[in-house]
Amino acid sequence: MALSGTLKDFGIADILQLIGHQTKTGRLVLKTGNDEVEVSFIEGNVVFATDKARKQANLLGSLLLRAEMLSNEQLEEALAMQQRTLKRLGDLLIELSIVTAQQLAQMMRLQTTETLYKLFAWKTGTYEFEQEDIDAAKGSFEPIRAESILLEGFRRMDEWPGLRKKLPWVDATFEKLKELDTRDLPSIDEGGLRDDAAEADRDGKPNERHKLIYRLAVGGKDMSRVVDASRIGEFEALKVLNDLIEWGYLKAVPPPHGSAAITKSLAKGGRELARSGAIVRMSISLAFFLATLFVVRWIAPALGSARSEKPARKGAVARLLSHDQLVRLESALELYRTEHGDYPPALRHLVEGQLVTEQDLRYPFRESYYYRRTPQGFVLLPPLD
Repeated sequence: MALSGTLKDFGIADILQLIGHQTKTGRLVLKTGNDEVEVSFIEGNVVFATDKARKQANLLGSLLLRAEMLSNEQLEEALAMQQRTLKRLGDLLIELSIVTAQQLAQMMRLQTTETLYKLFAWKTGTYEFEQEDIDAAKGSFEPIRAESILLEGFRRMDEWPGLRKKLPWVDATFEKLKELDTRDLPSIDEGGLRDDAAEADRDGKPNERHKLIYRLAVGGKDMSRVVDASRIGEFEALKVLNDLIEWGYLKAVPPPHGSAAITKSLAKGGRELARSGAIVRMSISLAFFLATLFVVRWIAPALGSARSEKPARKGAVARLLSHDQLVRLESALELYRTEHGDYPPALRHLVEGQLVTEQDLRYPFRESYYYRRTPQGFVLLPPLD
């Protein structure tokens, strides 16, 4: 069976349902813009999915690193060996006793499911399915039924916008409000945690996933690091975090913006320099910072003032402040795309969607930021002085 067409005529759900019902074996390739995903099926079940244009951050080695399952040195050693032997990275990591087969299967399944579920947000693109033999060893985890992917994909599409609205900051941190006993929490390396989310939702009693996320959050990790270290995926981790916040165990602390963010960034950079032993460079950076602070205070005494006051509008000071604001607006644009399937036609739609305020569209300038939606994404620039 050869199957091809556009996603406008035949959606992701229809494709998965057809392959699953007819228990087909083969390779499905889906494309939209610069993204290309390849899904391997055996008898209608998914055994592997990969993003062909996968960013470095989403490669297996990077996922394992962020999940705190190996160190930078161990990853570099395995990658160097991979270049010499041409073996799969996962096999080498097992041979080197860096991860177990069970841990590798856990992460490869997570990598596959996260790739699959993002397909449900695709509104346009093409697909092509070709029947061919697929090596069963390509996937190191238990095959996933296409019907299960459909049900979970629709559930995530329904709940995802609400979750992101409650926790829109990937670098948010968390404050402990009350104690949650995690002493009976099993190791996530030993087969993972039980998925008893339905029971927890019914009686409000934290389950193993809640205890894991709680332990990571109160340990000082920001939201992105909590997601990575939990190994349960972004959607499930955000769902658990929202439960813990609603039940009064945690409080989300938004990241600082404006001058506070600049100070925090400089402080973080200073710690990294200290760890690297670059004392001379640190001294130079400190001197530069003090000089910059003097200039800023001289040119713009209101740098630390509230946004409701008269903003800086020209020169290096405004450009310095606008860097943080650009990141904020870009995050809001990505959240809008998640909720609506595409970037907004104009920035004012972010205000209408209560993702930013009217003043955010121009801070710290008089004029609004330049924005244009393009076929490849968007262009966002500060206004001209």
